[in-house]
Amino acid sequence: MSDDVRRAFADRLRRAQELNALAKVRAASTEFRRLVADVERWERRGDGRTGWSVELRVRALVGRAACAYALTGSMDEGNRLLDEAGALADSAGQAHLLAVVSGQRGVLLLRSGDSQAAVRPLTAALQQGDPEDHRDIAVLHLNRGSALVDLGALDAALDDFETAVRHARQLGNDYYVSFAMHNIGFVHQLQGDVPAALLRMEESVRLLPDGPDGLALAGRARVLLDVGLLSEAERLLQDAEALLVDEGLGQERAEAVLDRARCMVGLRRFTEAGALARKARHLYTRSGNPTWALYARVVELEAMLGADRAAGTGTRAGRRRAARGLQTALAVARDGDARGAVARYGVGVPARLYAAEWALLGGAHDEADRILREVPRLRPWAPFPVRVQREAVRAQLAFAREDRRGGVRAVRGGQRAIAEYRERLGSVDAVTAAAVHAVHLGNVDVDSALETGRPAAVFDAVERGRATFAGSGRVRPPADPELARLLTAARREIEAARDVGATDDQEQLLRRQQHLREARRMQDEARRRSWQHAGGATTPTPAKERVVRGALEARGTDGVVADLLVHDGEVTAVRVSATGSRLLRLAPIEEVGERVRRARADFAVLSNALIPVPMREAAVASLRRTLTWFDDTLVRPLDAAGDLHVAARDLLLAVPWAALPSRRGRRTWANSWVDLRRGEPTRRTDHALVVAGPGLRFAGAEAKLVSSVWDSSTTLTGLDATCASVVEGFEGAGVVHVAAHGTHDTDNPLFSSLRLADGPLFAHELDGFDLRGVVVVLSACEVGLSTPRIGGESLGLTSVLLRLGARAVIASVAPLRDDVAARVMPALHAELRAGAMPGAALARAVADETEPVPLVCFGPLVL
Repeated sequence: MSDDVRRAFADRLRRAQELNALAKVRAASTEFRRLVADVERWERRGDGRTGWSVELRVRALVGRAACAYALTGSMDEGNRLLDEAGALADSAGQAHLLAVVSGQRGVLLLRSGDSQAAVRPLTAALQQGDPEDHRDIAVLHLNRGSALVDLGALDAALDDFETAVRHARQLGNDYYVSFAMHNIGFVHQLQGDVPAALLRMEESVRLLPDGPDGLALAGRARVLLDVGLLSEAERLLQDAEALLVDEGLGQERAEAVLDRARCMVGLRRFTEAGALARKARHLYTRSGNPTWALYARVVELEAMLGADRAAGTGTRAGRRRAARGLQTALAVARDGDARGAVARYGVGVPARLYAAEWALLGGAHDEADRILREVPRLRPWAPFPVRVQREAVRAQLAFAREDRRGGVRAVRGGQRAIAEYRERLGSVDAVTAAAVHAVHLGNVDVDSALETGRPAAVFDAVERGRATFAGSGRVRPPADPELARLLTAARREIEAARDVGATDDQEQLLRRQQHLREARRMQDEARRRSWQHAGGATTPTPAKERVVRGALEARGTDGVVADLLVHDGEVTAVRVSATGSRLLRLAPIEEVGERVRRARADFAVLSNALIPVPMREAAVASLRRTLTWFDDTLVRPLDAAGDLHVAARDLLLAVPWAALPSRRGRRTWANSWVDLRRGEPTRRTDHALVVAGPGLRFAGAEAKLVSSVWDSSTTLTGLDATCASVVEGFEGAGVVHVAAHGTHDTDNPLFSSLRLADGPLFAHELDGFDLRGVVVVLSACEVGLSTPRIGGESLGLTSVLLRLGARAVIASVAPLRDDVAARVMPALHAELRAGAMPGAALARAVADETEPVPLVCFGPLVL
């Protein structure tokens, strides 16, 4: 075989291997088959077999075996091709080629789900192989690392992947470096370090010349699913599945479909989740992977259980469903046990936990206890959702047996697992999203507490859950120039769209839409980048009813703390005062939501100074009726003659609490949890940062009047009021006042913003700042609103400021007229300067207004 011919065949082999590495399996299979046939023809025409021709044929047959399994799921066809390759290598006496064949046998075992059996041939191949053959050694370490991941040997797997990176770099093959980096990210994910996982996966994508392929998208989505960013993960998985279909990867497609099913379970779309899990099971079966077909069965069980929880089991049909689910789950668990140690933990454990919960739903407490005793001790590498689920079932059993101490102990065990996980998350976005993993545990705790009828038990259960995801993810902002660049670029695109303005011209309208689409793309990229930053802030300590009551008593106050929750569609309150606690049922949440919408609509009318007098009078009358309803329904039952602190979520945070008739002149403030702080100073310093944004008629005059209240202040107006200067000004201020147009972004609440001279200042840009002791006054429309995440956490500009430690944030929950703001705000700051608590300062500042003002004081329970 001439050197030119040899080089041509070697180039063809590399191309086929690269096609296979890029998941273009059908094309790779065709190339491998043609290469084998062409080499055989050259051997017949020439001098017979040579060392080079044997090596080419063996490697091409090994490649065909990999493709055959990927395309058909047939172990038989793959092993037949490997037998042919092994016989050829053995007859030529080439030991290093036998290592290649052995390695591929390990890969087929790995792909079929038998990871334990795969380790032996892969290790043998590494021992037999040529250490200078960087391609083979890199691939073998990649595959053995994958098997070790399945076995839970994460440190050993990480060593294999890092070794693969070194060999791939010596080879100069970016594809293999990318695969290894992706797998390193996956190990970090399993270890609970989501920021590190996303960072490595993003690095892996940058090495792919054509951008992310189906495997890369599915891997990134899997991490987002673990964080709790379910909608984002589901969209990525749809894209990944489409690519994987085109790439001919049946098993990887099944994984993407199964992860979509997991997303749907978290989104409580149980019917869709079950259908997707069944689809994944059929795809795994067709690919020849019975073990992973069982993993799909586990997700089917999870969807069934979620639907049964939602439907309840109080009827005969409900009990039949529980009995059927119990038996199905136990059968799946036994099938998992039969597949070896890995499936025993990945299938047997969760299936038994679901079976135990079905037993509890059906009232079979002893059966649930027996099943729980069969669950083995969880390994340290067990996914934290499984650990949380185990504690949730243990808590349910204890509560069902009226063992509250044991139930609460189990709840706390689950919350410790959650806290360990969330403390690695750096961004507020990720911290709030991860709350989805605690929903069931929190429901178990609160439902049991409500059954006791004891206010203290309910208060403590609610606050245990809320504190788990309160606060920030980190204690300082990340030094990330690329993140800053993305946010600046998004700001410029939004301003460019604003410059186009409202228009009927189709060309101009298209330009405006293009700018806004580009801004959203930059924002989405900035979000993804923020998820890569590590955490560091600890989980806050939850408040207890006896501690809050004791603090109120020690203060000698007649104040009331109202901890509001929604249960079975009803708003329920735990009223805590110095003299005791009461449990009160207040109103259907649907009626509250309807009144919130009415109030916002009326405030929107009043915010327009050009509205005719009759229309204004009608809006005022309508608004007063709505506020009176809130008063009569939500506040008067609380019997709060003095201070009132409201802890609530979702729509209840959009109620204009300070504008209610009974609260005129009284200190009223709200927060999403009871963040008890005692003995704190009124504010961090007496230096004020005062900012006036563009486009508001009275903003400049308002800023001047507010500045005049304080002896020490920095005032930023006109072109000086840039985003960078405002962010910098936060550092040394004890009071921050911003008069600007505000926007609450419901779809992407971390991009809620205040409009400044160079564009919107996003909530995202403040993430990580230390705002402890700072009072923030936002003289802007609607930035007091927040959007609830799937796990119940509220997110918006005000909530971010509070998570960063702000002592109080005074903001509007509806449109706010700028002349009203200009009149109220100087009086508010005069009260603050005199030492008034922020809630009291707001109450006094608006007391003489003839029309209701939608400003609310948000903040911790400072006593």
